[in-house]
Amino acid sequence: MTNLVVDLFECPACVEILKQFLPQKAWVGHNLKFDIKNLYYHYGIEPITTFDTYIASVLLGNERNSLQAVVEKYLGEFLDKTEQLSNWGASQLTSNQLEYAAKDVEILRRLFPILLKELNAQTSQRKEFLLKTRVAEIFGLENPIAIVEMAMVKETGKLEANGFTVDVETLKGMLKKLKLELQRSQINFVTKYGKVDIFSPKQVAQFLTKRLGLKLPSTKRGNVATDDKSLSEYIDNPAVAEIVRIRKLKKVYDKIRELVGHIRENGRVYPEFKQIGAKTGRMSASEPNVQNIPRDLRKIFKAPEGKKLIVADFSQIELRIASEYVNEEKMIEAFQNGEDMHVVTASLVLGKGREEVTKEERQLAKAMNYGLIYGISPKGLMEYAKFGYGVDLSLEEAKDLVKRFFKAFPRFYEWHKSLRETLREKGKVEGETLLGRKYIAETFQDAANYPIQGTGADLLKLAVDIFSYQAQQWGFEVKIVNLVHDEIVCEVPQEQAQEVAQLLKESMEYAGNLILKKVPVEAEVKVSQVWEK
Repeated sequence: MTNLVVDLFECPACVEILKQFLPQKAWVGHNLKFDIKNLYYHYGIEPITTFDTYIASVLLGNERNSLQAVVEKYLGEFLDKTEQLSNWGASQLTSNQLEYAAKDVEILRRLFPILLKELNAQTSQRKEFLLKTRVAEIFGLENPIAIVEMAMVKETGKLEANGFTVDVETLKGMLKKLKLELQRSQINFVTKYGKVDIFSPKQVAQFLTKRLGLKLPSTKRGNVATDDKSLSEYIDNPAVAEIVRIRKLKKVYDKIRELVGHIRENGRVYPEFKQIGAKTGRMSASEPNVQNIPRDLRKIFKAPEGKKLIVADFSQIELRIASEYVNEEKMIEAFQNGEDMHVVTASLVLGKGREEVTKEERQLAKAMNYGLIYGISPKGLMEYAKFGYGVDLSLEEAKDLVKRFFKAFPRFYEWHKSLRETLREKGKVEGETLLGRKYIAETFQDAANYPIQGTGADLLKLAVDIFSYQAQQWGFEVKIVNLVHDEIVCEVPQEQAQEVAQLLKESMEYAGNLILKKVPVEAEVKVSQVWEK
């Protein structure tokens, strides 16, 4: 079979041929996200679906996933990558460069069937609804996680090509204002307390322990811990409160600077997304990271003129997943009845009627629900409740609440107990998410976290795959511009906004109900001019 290498700069007419040819085909490649991003951004070309040998290698648990490493492991050959560092922007490519490019394609023909067989061999559970998808039928894939991830390759490439519009003037104004406020705050601190670099852990430690006489815990390396969590016990001290406040200002300032540094001439930022950015399967973003934008900064992301943003997220999805994963009947029943899970928890744990639960008690229940399902300690609950939800607890109160929570929801207690026993006996816990993503955890925290957040990652990606396909079938002009763990943000023409919002909601809930069988999944959707919830 002949391999063709086409230089589109030298053959502009070839672009039209490729526009007709490539969208009719499924693509096989290594790190295909890069190729899709560029072809989609410049020419609007996208494949029917994809099989990415890089993603396949990651799913198979390999530590080294470059094409050279994958070829060495599965074909037993050495792939010379020297030409990768040559000048690919030259006016004319050399024969060595052309041969290198052709070799990369040729070797994929042999690599693909081996990786396909390996992925299918690791399939412990088949999902019939996924076997009817394009990627499964075209490539013969049976592994449910591989099916979802391979379909997601195209979506990740397009996500990077789409970018996200920023309110540039507002952002630059905020940067200037924050810089002045940060400088003023530091000067005021030094004037009041003496010369202390707030951003030097060593100087802060000396100031807090020697000047103020505070007793702080130690880090694993034996240094004095001065992070915000360690300072929480002394937050009522004016100096400590000011240190924490200035640090928060600096974090916001650094985030704005990061965003400003990545804005293109068209007013958009184009983050890079790692499709499998964590062991749970969650995605990660960088340059800039648009997944860790503080809530009060989200408003600087906006829809261009004539467009709207659709912001959708799964409602209480980790709780829903956790309740089904451990088969906690009281939680499952509450979700099936459409009840507020935090009110239900407060009622059961505090022993009072649901109509009697106060706003603060509901906040406390949120801390218990989102903390204790992952097995945090009473001290951890005390800190989490204070910093996450503004609820003050004593250590004794936290201990009592932990006991009450696990009495109300015994399946979580039994699950945590079994995880600890397995870790003691085997040193690790092996398991799968509800869709079949395999994981190995060596700590209790990871063992309690991986299946819940991993199922959430599977669910988000499946929802994106379904929504993107449906939007294309209906002829909607949709750009997915951000993905944040349980949230999907789209940009659409304003006249299509309401219809697309409904389609997105239906797609997310349909995906959820394909994975969760006992607990209903709900998505909350909002049409807006800016990114907010």
